Amino acid sequence: MQNPHRFICERQPLKSRALLVGVDMGTSSTRVVVVDQDGCQRGAASRSARLANPARQVFEQCPDEMYASVLLAIADVMAQASINAGDIAGIAICGQMAGISTIGRHWEATTPYDSWLDMRCAHQVQRLKAFEPSIIQQAGGPVSANHAAKWLYWRDEQPRVYRKIRKIIMPAAYVAGRMAALDADAAFMDDTYLGFNSFADNQAMQWNTALLDEFQLEVDRLPRLVKPWDRIGSVCAKAARDCGLLAGTPVFAGCADIAASLLGTGSFEPGQLFDIAGTGSVLATVLDHYAVDAQHQTLTTFRHCIPGLFYSMAYVGGAGITLKAFGLTDAECQQLQARAGAALSERDKLLFMPHLGGRHAPFDAALAGAFVGLDWRHDRTDQYRAMLESIAYEYVRFAQCMRDMQVDFGDAGVISLGGGANSPLFRQIKADVLGLPYRKLPGAEYGVLGAALVAGQGAGVFADLKQTAIDWQRPDECVTLPDASRQAFYAGMRKAYEQMLSKLRPVMADLQAVPLA
Repeated sequence: MQNPHRFICERQPLKSRALLVGVDMGTSSTRVVVVDQDGCQRGAASRSARLANPARQVFEQCPDEMYASVLLAIADVMAQASINAGDIAGIAICGQMAGISTIGRHWEATTPYDSWLDMRCAHQVQRLKAFEPSIIQQAGGPVSANHAAKWLYWRDEQPRVYRKIRKIIMPAAYVAGRMAALDADAAFMDDTYLGFNSFADNQAMQWNTALLDEFQLEVDRLPRLVKPWDRIGSVCAKAARDCGLLAGTPVFAGCADIAASLLGTGSFEPGQLFDIAGTGSVLATVLDHYAVDAQHQTLTTFRHCIPGLFYSMAYVGGAGITLKAFGLTDAECQQLQARAGAALSERDKLLFMPHLGGRHAPFDAALAGAFVGLDWRHDRTDQYRAMLESIAYEYVRFAQCMRDMQVDFGDAGVISLGGGANSPLFRQIKADVLGLPYRKLPGAEYGVLGAALVAGQGAGVFADLKQTAIDWQRPDECVTLPDASRQAFYAGMRKAYEQMLSKLRPVMADLQAVPLA
């Protein structure tokens, strides 16, 4: 079948059997994979990442630790006997999207990584609200605690720190640039991140200088915009010694982690739904044209890695760390899953509000977490199930926003990715609540594969990026069908959930206003 978005690479292939390194810098871990040009895995490794939460709604990571985790994970893979460093044609890194990193003139980190979970800049969001209609049209999404608000926070509230900042970049770019020994004049951001930057013109792939002038911000603190497969440099000698790659190995710009995950699945049909259940819980859908959520101001639209395609998404922040916050270990969750999968009963009439760090879509920093409906019968099993169900209720809202954008989901159902895809109970709950089948692919992490594909595109290994991703597809591992007998129950629960959100909002605001002295 003719590919309507066929993208032919003009570069010539470098090697007959090239190997590619893909890196996914997640919130809780860094994952690395080495694959050959047919998508066969030759090695994989991961290293944990530390997320600091020193105060309420303050989340940050140490850039030096993030860099070290990437080099250590690459070194773990390169130490495997089946991999020859001389066969590596290139490396690309994908990473977190809504937070920002900052660098000085010599690529030194000037602030902690201001995480996508961090809401210390929440009051700056209100300043941007006056321009929100035009921001949605141009940047792709509503204002939130992401790039623009974070930039304003550092400038207005940390002026001594701000004077040291030369460029505002993404954390994956920080690591890639440090591996390549770049200086600030070479700072870059690829275009798959633009939806989260209120100062971007996403369609034109340029910065919105008129809005920057409105806030008296310097455009030269922003990086140059590139494509994911653009070569930004080569692995420097020091980084090569630390990670096992050869000095001179090409380093490509990489892309946003969700864009990488969508690319890695090889699924590009408009209306295809993706559930990426990680530290954040993301519901995304592929678009064949640029469209925005002006009606609900909830979804954000981004460029896909494939030219001509976009995707629109929203997420529940911190969903993946909520269970840990309640002291639930992985072993206990497995035990609870078996018990929580029993037939519905009165004990299942329990609601949970999952916005422990505030709500991201639509933005509302005043919201927090809550259980509603607790009685003497409820135990940790019931609470666990309510936590899982809350994500599904949020997804219903996101899906309705997509429908109102005239997105047709068709019959393909939802592709389930991320660590949460490994939970049969979680997949069943979401299938039941959404009324859509859930498709689990072999494995759960596809961002690393997407990053490897980007590296192969940049290195000239592939003639057609989209077709290669399709060729790398694997058949579904399983399909979870919605249980029609639970339809009426979940319809009632969703209605109660929406009531809870609206009624508790002023309560949460009052709580935050209570003086401590």
